[in-house]
Amino acid sequence: MKTSSTYPFKAFAAACIATITTLFAQAIYYSDAVLAQVDDVVITSFEVKQYAEPREEQLKQQFKGQELIDKTIALRRQVLDMLIERELIYLEFKALKATIPQFLIQERLDNLILDTTGGNLREFENRLNIREQMTMTELKERLRKDIAIELLRREKVSKGISIPDEAIKEYYKANATQFIKPRRFHLYTILIRKQGKFAGKLDETCDEILDKLKKGTPFQELAKQYSESPNAEQGGDQGWLSEVNEQLMETIKKMEPGQTWNKPIDLGRNIYFIHVAEIDGGGIPELDNDLKKHIKDLLTQKEEKIKSERFIRELYMKYPVKRMDGLKY
Repeated sequence: MKTSSTYPFKAFAAACIATITTLFAQAIYYSDAVLAQVDDVVITSFEVKQYAEPREEQLKQQFKGQELIDKTIALRRQVLDMLIERELIYLEFKALKATIPQFLIQERLDNLILDTTGGNLREFENRLNIREQMTMTELKERLRKDIAIELLRREKVSKGISIPDEAIKEYYKANATQFIKPRRFHLYTILIRKQGKFAGKLDETCDEILDKLKKGTPFQELAKQYSESPNAEQGGDQGWLSEVNEQLMETIKKMEPGQTWNKPIDLGRNIYFIHVAEIDGGGIPELDNDLKKHIKDLLTQKEEKIKSERFIRELYMKYPVKRMDGLKY
């Protein structure tokens, strides 16, 4: 029997470059129990865990105990499904007697060498032989398979999808509330730390800032001079915000665009001067070009999902698949 090739795990359809880079960096060994068989190709526990490893590391940072175990098992099941689907697609590619242009394989290989060793072919071959126990010929076959799967998936799933403007408008009307934007404001601040460089002369410093503001000194100029925040050099620019400290928010709600609050705001350890440059009232946005593109992408993804599921169902009916249910992942 043949074993399935190992590819990178990234959203279950990653590029080969990321895979080899990841595998070069790993030295992880698992049991090699067979979890599934697609035609005469077996998929092992080792392969599933190798694919899942990067995402499992993220799960370990987010979950613990039984929840981590459950999440890990669910992830490995998803990976197994993905590997089975890849083998099915490759079987179909071979059944169609399709071919891959050699230049595509070479281009993928060149990118892989550049990404992993900066273009050093000898170092790349050494890594490949020692760490992966693979020859260049074997790697090229692996790349050929990876490209074949990508091309056939694109042909069967992505090709031919067209989203008319009318469908975009209908989706917008039916789902307008999901695009509601919160009220937001473009905020500038001057931050004075009570235990900072103005400690011992806080009142004098605040009076000095207020006096200069009243005389017309630009807020951004004073922020560069007095503020102790990381963005002081940017004139105290906080960018567009929709959520801030509750006490600050109560003040901001009373302000108009272009207004500077006429007194400092005491927030415990810090004192703030604030300037609201612009206000966006939020609400449901107009159907402009950006939103049209966003909706078109959503509808395209939805259509691709439907076509992909249909394609995979057809392949399951066409080719033999055996899962070893009950085995540990």
